[in-house]
Amino acid sequence: MTFSTDSPNSYLETEVLTATPQKLQLMMINGAIRYAYQAQQLHDQGEKEAAWEKLLRCREIVALILSNISPDGGQLMKDVAGIYTFIFRELTQLHAEDEYHRLDGVIKVLDEERQTWEELCLQMPEAPERPSQQEREITSSDAEEIMGKFDASSEESSARSSTSYGYDNGGDYYGNNSGGISFDA
Repeated sequence: MTFSTDSPNSYLETEVLTATPQKLQLMMINGAIRYAYQAQQLHDQGEKEAAWEKLLRCREIVALILSNISPDGGQLMKDVAGIYTFIFRELTQLHAEDEYHRLDGVIKVLDEERQTWEELCLQMPEAPERPSQQEREITSSDAEEIMGKFDASSEESSARSSTSYGYDNGGDYYGNNSGGISFDA
């Protein structure tokens, strides 16, 4: 991205570059709402091609929001992903069926999301602290390092006595004495 001080969008560029994550989310939701309104108005004026372009922009924003939802975030993240999946599908179907009046429902859902994020921005105006080294998410390179340590320690543990779950000297898995699963062959 190239920035220049005389750019008509320099204010927006600065706002994006300095925004907190929650503010960026709010900005994307506002953009999706704006494009949805524009699509609806253009369609009502008979400008179907221009309406489709605005609808595509709205859908792109929704897809971007959806792609940034962590699948490992628990039930809340699954619920939020469900909302954005619904919006994405609705945007696709309403165009295919030429039922742009259904944008009213999409806009209502997006407006609820906007209100939620506005409240969050008020309650949390600063960016959240990044997780400490110990709390951070494990990446694939971290996993390789951890697995390397695990492989080295598993050689040492093979000489230890068995626990209630483990491997017998023949290498077969056995369960505990209280009815655990056994893979003895």
